[in-house]
Amino acid sequence: MNEDNSLSNAGDLLTANLATIERNVAFACRRYRFKPDDAEEFASVVKLRLIENDYAVLRKFEGRSSFSTFISSVVQRMALDYQIHMWGKWHPSAEAMRLGEMAVELERCLRRDGRSIEEVLPSLRQRYGDVDRDTLDSIVARLPQRGPRRRSVALEEAEDVAAACSAEETAFAEDRQRTSAHISEVMNDLLQKLPPDDQVILQLRFEGNMSVADIARALLLDQKLLYRRIERCIRGIRDGLTRAGVDANEALDLIGHPGVALDFIMRNQATRPSKHSDGSVAAKTEVSQ
Repeated sequence: MNEDNSLSNAGDLLTANLATIERNVAFACRRYRFKPDDAEEFASVVKLRLIENDYAVLRKFEGRSSFSTFISSVVQRMALDYQIHMWGKWHPSAEAMRLGEMAVELERCLRRDGRSIEEVLPSLRQRYGDVDRDTLDSIVARLPQRGPRRRSVALEEAEDVAAACSAEETAFAEDRQRTSAHISEVMNDLLQKLPPDDQVILQLRFEGNMSVADIARALLLDQKLLYRRIERCIRGIRDGLTRAGVDANEALDLIGHPGVALDFIMRNQATRPSKHSDGSVAAKTEVSQ
């Protein structure tokens, strides 16, 4: 596709979806409680960002998801940037920085974004591996108590915001459910195509929440080679998701979202460690009926 056609298609996409864009802008304004003047300015900022640099943002839409899902993610990120512009950039505490990158991300999600540990645990586990609820609780206990920045509003205004957000969230829920069902179907198909030994390893790692070191001991494998094997499996799955039209950012946005069920269960096998008579540990694989 030449550049002229690409620009024309992006312009047509903007025109055909103005109502969807405006609905997402209105939802973002209510979610972040922008005042009327701020909301009007933010709406102008969004439209400007969508057409600047020859529709650069819209030309990134490749049809791998619905346009509603795509523009919802785009507008939410713009709203967060605009909020930072208005209120100043959020900075991690000295203690979080001392504890490391995961602690900084955890503090940002909890203190700035107001999310719960249950919501952020899946994404942190994806990024940092050996993470469980006890580990996160111990980190949170060491972080200073800082709530997300708030502004005082009248009770009537707060009730209106809550009602409007609830209505918009209901409107978007159906689209998220369709997307999560598609991602789950593709993911399970990719998992089932893996060699049985790799399925066992991934099942122990992600369903059983076992560390790589524990898996290596259980299966009598070299730990360093096992790390590489798991990374190779994950790269293959990521490539398969891309070929199936699943956008990685879209999948990550769904992880931990209330009301979304991403089902990546390997249904044909259930794996647990068992001991040999000599005391060494091996993995026992049972085929479920």
